[in-house]
Parts: sequence; C-alpha cells; structure tokens
Amino acid sequence: MPKLSLYRSEKSNDYKFFDKTISEMFSVGATDLYVHKYVGVADQGPTASLSTPRQTTLDPTKIQDLLFLETRDRKYDSSIYRLRGHYNVQNLDFDLSQFGLFLNNDIIFITVHYNTMIELIGRKLMVGDVLELPHLTDYHPLNETIPIGLRRYYQITDGNFASEGFSNTWYAHLWRIKCEPLVDTQEFSDILSKPTNTDNYLGDWNKTSTYVPGYVVSYGNTNYIAQQNVPIGTPCTILDPVTKTYITNSPYWALDTADSLKDIIGRYNTNISINDALIAEASRLLPAGGYDRTQLYLIPTTGPAGASRPAPPVNLVVNNIDGGGPVPTRGTVELLYTGFENPTPIIRIGAASLQKLFDLSDEESLALQKYINVNISMAEVAPERTDTGSGPVQGRIVLAAQATGPITAPYGTVDNTYSNATQDPSLDSFDQTLIVDTNIMDFRADADPRFRFIKLETPRTFGYADGYMAGDGTAPNGLPTGAGISFPSNPNSGDYFLRTDYLPQVLYRYDGNLWIQISKKVRTDTGQGTASTQRGSFINNTNVTTLTDGTTIPELQSLSNAFKITPD
Repeated sequence: MPKLSLYRSEKSNDYKFFDKTISEMFSVGATDLYVHKYVGVADQGPTASLSTPRQTTLDPTKIQDLLFLETRDRKYDSSIYRLRGHYNVQNLDFDLSQFGLFLNNDIIFITVHYNTMIELIGRKLMVGDVLELPHLTDYHPLNETIPIGLRRYYQITDGNFASEGFSNTWYAHLWRIKCEPLVDTQEFSDILSKPTNTDNYLGDWNKTSTYVPGYVVSYGNTNYIAQQNVPIGTPCTILDPVTKTYITNSPYWALDTADSLKDIIGRYNTNISINDALIAEASRLLPAGGYDRTQLYLIPTTGPAGASRPAPPVNLVVNNIDGGGPVPTRGTVELLYTGFENPTPIIRIGAASLQKLFDLSDEESLALQKYINVNISMAEVAPERTDTGSGPVQGRIVLAAQATGPITAPYGTVDNTYSNATQDPSLDSFDQTLIVDTNIMDFRADADPRFRFIKLETPRTFGYADGYMAGDGTAPNGLPTGAGISFPSNPNSGDYFLRTDYLPQVLYRYDGNLWIQISKKVRTDTGQGTASTQRGSFINNTNVTTLTDGTTIPELQSLSNAFKITPD
C-alpha cells in the first residue's frame, strides 16, 4: 500500500478540488476589479536614443529609460478585464504626528484567484497594471456639474503569492497584490486622457483606418475629433516647418475640448490654478526680482551679540582740503537722551573747530554758529496696511524734531545724497544774500560724523541703496539719464548715460575725464524677465534661426541635444 501524502509532484485531483472551491468563494464573496492591463512602452519614434532605445513591439518587461530606470510612456490594453478580488475595507484616518498630517491605510492589499487571473488576463498582475474599483465610485460628488461618477483607481506596486492561499497540497491558489491610489502622472496619461463620453470614442488613432466626422480618437495622449472624412494614414498633428513644433492637422482634425478623465478626477488643473494664484500674489508682493535694501539704514554697533546698540563716535578725522594730512579738530562726544531705551551719540563741535575744519571765512563761520533750536519728542507713525486691511497692529515709534526758531544753519541728509545750492552755508542768515559761488554745499550729516566739505555735484554711487540685482537703469535720485548705443560727444561732468547695446544694459557717469560704470540694468519682474537680461533673452530664447538652405531651427536647444553622444 503506498504511503499517504497530500503533496504530489503534479497537481492532482485534490489540488483541482481545492482550487475549484476557492474560485467559487471569490465568485460569491469578492468584488469586481476592472483591470487596465499594461502592455508595454509606447513607440518613441525618431526621438529614441541609446539610453531610451526604440521599442517597436509592445512588451511589458522592457524598460523605456535605461539611464533613470523609468518607464514613463506606458501603453494600456484598450480592453478592460473584469476580475474578482477580495480585500479588507479600512477607514481612511488622518494621523497628526510631530512630522505633519499623514493619511493612514491608503494602501490596500487585494487577493485574487490565481488560475482565474491567468486564464482571463494571460499573465500575472504586475507592477504597472491599474485597477478600478467600481464599488467605490462616488455618484454624488460635491460638484454637481460633473457628468459622471468619480471613479477610484489604484496602481499595483507589488505582487506575490498570498501565504493564506497555500492549500494542503502545498500549491498556491491566491495572488496577493499591493495597491496604492493612482496619481495623475505621465505614466498613466494613456488611461486618464480618455474622454468621459465614450459613445463616439474609437480608441487610439490607427494609420490603417479611415474616420468619419464626429468620432473621437486619442493621439499622443490628446483627443481629436474628425471634421470630415479622414483618409488612411492622416495623423492628427503635423510638424510646423517654421516653429519646429507639432500643430493640429486641420481641416481633417480638431482638438477635442470636452473633459477627459484627467479633468474630472485628476488634480492637475487644480494644482495649476493654485500655482497661478501663488505666482500672481508673489508678483504683487514682489513686483521685481532680486532684493533692494534702500529702506535700511546701517550704522556701526557695539555690545555683545543679541544686545548690540549704536556705537558712539570716538574721533573726528578729516583730510585737509588742499590734500595735506589730517586737520586737528576739537569736538566733545556726548550722549543725547531722547526717551528711547538707548541714548544717541553725537559730537558737539565748536565754531572755531568748524572754521578751521572747513577753512571758512568769517561770514561763513558766523552762519554756521547759528544752530537750529528744536524740540525732540517721541511720535507714532500710523501703520501701513494693504488694500485688504492686513498689516501691523501698532505704528512705528520715531523721533520727531520740531523747530522752535528760524532755521539759520544748513544740514545735510542721512542717506548720502547731496543738498542743493539753497542750503549753502555761504548764504547770509540775515538777508539771505549770496556771498560766494552757489555751487558749494554744506556737509553730510552721516552716521559716521567724519564728514567733509563737498561741492554740489551728481551722486557717484547709490549710497545705501545696495542690493542684489537691484539695478534698473535709472540714475540716483531720479536724475536725467541719456540712452543709446554710443556715448555723447560733448558730455558734462556728472552726466549719466545708459548703454543699451550691452547685455545687460550698463549705466555710466561722466566724471570729467572717463565714463565710470554706476550699475547694470538687471532688475526684472518676477516672471520670465525682459529681453535686457540673460534670463529673458538667453535662457528663455524664443528666436528661430534660418539656415542657408532655407531650413529653420530654434535657437533654444536643450543640453541633452547639445551634448548628445554620437557613436563612431
């Protein structure tokens, strides 16, 4: 008598009995699965290369991109296979952890009958196949204008024999697949690009078929409608010889503007709308590229880190006007208490030191001795708010100075710009008659008190107006600026001129002998930029070059084409 054993080297009647019973269990208790079968890589045509070889036959085991190990342009069977599967329904709960908000249980494991799968599909379910679960279709979406129910798609990311599917004969009867929600990406565009209305949909364009008006076909993941009787081999798009881009092959075809599955269930259009809104808001908040710190006024500080305060002046050293060594002056360093937390350091200079410092005449020294009398107090500036009412709650606390008598002495500005001739110290304070040349100004009241006597002239720099890509081609303080492709023949000292034949355009200032570069016109909007910058004219070049043989090529070339390796 032979030994008893449930295992056989061949699949015996015991295996067939178990398999038939398990199959019946799926027929009774499982749900339908609509299988979109992955058949292979779409034909890349002449764009194929060594890293992306041309696939002339559909094979699901081939890899499209051998460099990045990706298969982006996938083709799916036009037929939908209906298979039974079983999985445990779980609640989709959000988990708020220290790393953010996560969605739990969005991955499901579906079990199908193995032999039924092989008989129906012809192979095992594999990575790349897509499942549609009809029992999860949402027939009551919040958007009532959607013409169809929202379908639930899952992509297969792994597959193997289920441990619970091994019977007493030691043969497997179940195939277990790991599924994740489908994402609107390039890999699945062959499925999501199909129209929602399939009454007149004929599938992918076939070069051996003719088409009559009104029917829709897919061509390059885009849907087209036949406008008239289309002859055999008439594609939906043709190559434009001028722009070297593909355009609709009219009058045979027209682009189908009806919604596709991507428009209904995908997030692409929503993400584009959100991105456009963010760009518009960024353009409103930051209308120009780069950064500008003209509103900042920096002074030396002292003290430990985190507790720095303005550094008091320690000396007053200026060079002699005639080019000699430093002029000895006498000044007193004082701290002026104005109600703020820290006092303001100042240097009080006597009239004798001022006269020696600037080599002033008696009349000029008399004018400088008449200092202005002011009352200093704290004031609050109203907060600046946007058009929607948002902004700071409280205003800025500033130091306000109000004159208590006639202003008899001139004062410079704190942003390194120059005063005009009406503030010249040579004006008599009593009758305001002009004593000396009006092309003389007083002095700068900088944070650094080491000022000197300066003649009135156009600024040599932008002072504190420093930043990254902040040049806009205009002169400091908005002074008149010429422009052209060559310098003027008879310039005056201090004139500004913008050379428009440079890229980027350059602003110069004439110092009496040479044209000195002041800045470059590099500031653009937050979009693609203007043609005066490398970003606007080189990186985003839209020009087309015509060769001697009449053919045209776009000037903008990708690096993949420029550095393409040509085999010997």
